[in-house]
Amino acid sequence: MATKITNAALIAAGKELLTYAKQTTIPYVANGMSLAGMDCQGLVEYCLIQAGVPKAECGLAGSNAHWRRCVWRGTPAECIKAFGCIPGGAAPFIWTAGHNDKYKDENGDASHMGLVWGKYTSIAASASRGQVVESNFAGKSINGGWNQIGLLPWVDYGLSNDQSTVLVTDSTDSSTQEVAASAASVDTSGFYRVHLGSKGGAVRRLQTWLSDLGYSIGVDGDFGELTEATVKQFQSDYGLEVDGDVGKATWGTLATTRQETQG
Repeated sequence: MATKITNAALIAAGKELLTYAKQTTIPYVANGMSLAGMDCQGLVEYCLIQAGVPKAECGLAGSNAHWRRCVWRGTPAECIKAFGCIPGGAAPFIWTAGHNDKYKDENGDASHMGLVWGKYTSIAASASRGQVVESNFAGKSINGGWNQIGLLPWVDYGLSNDQSTVLVTDSTDSSTQEVAASAASVDTSGFYRVHLGSKGGAVRRLQTWLSDLGYSIGVDGDFGELTEATVKQFQSDYGLEVDGDVGKATWGTLATTRQETQG
């Protein structure tokens, strides 16, 4: 089973890299994956490693290898239809349909990849510009640019159970994209601590679960003061330590309580 990180952790790693790249040029270097130089898949792998994924898992042969390992693939429009948004920490690709001679399959050619965490905000190592850059991504297919989205197998995107049923269970076999209802039963949320200031899919799931239990809270993926107050109320209601942090005990109680109320 692949190591799992939150998309919030991956986004943070990407933003930290972008901040560094704006101060110090990181050159485009084929097969590179360090601050001394990196190519497009090396950038994604660098961020994954910084967020906690072992290099042995995410160090693949190139953007085409990452494309084939994605647990979901589709156009930006299809992604928004399936998940309601383009999840932060997703990988945008420049992709051309057709037979791939190297991989001997019909999954096309993914010639470029990056990381995206919102409209107009993404990062990539650009061969044409010769360095790591902030890359425009408008949340839709760009002619000659980003035209596909992939969800990486190491990232917890905070999807609902219904959304999770469209993910591929075995992403190492990408000859088909089978719908996997069993994926909905996999819950990795308990491993991820979130607290005031956290953002991303794990926070969105936290807010959704609290809302499911009748707490008055919005779902925006931003762990602000209202979310912290709601968490403290939940912790008080269920005899937990009231600290506003959502760790293993709070996640576990949330999951169990939610299953009981929905059962």
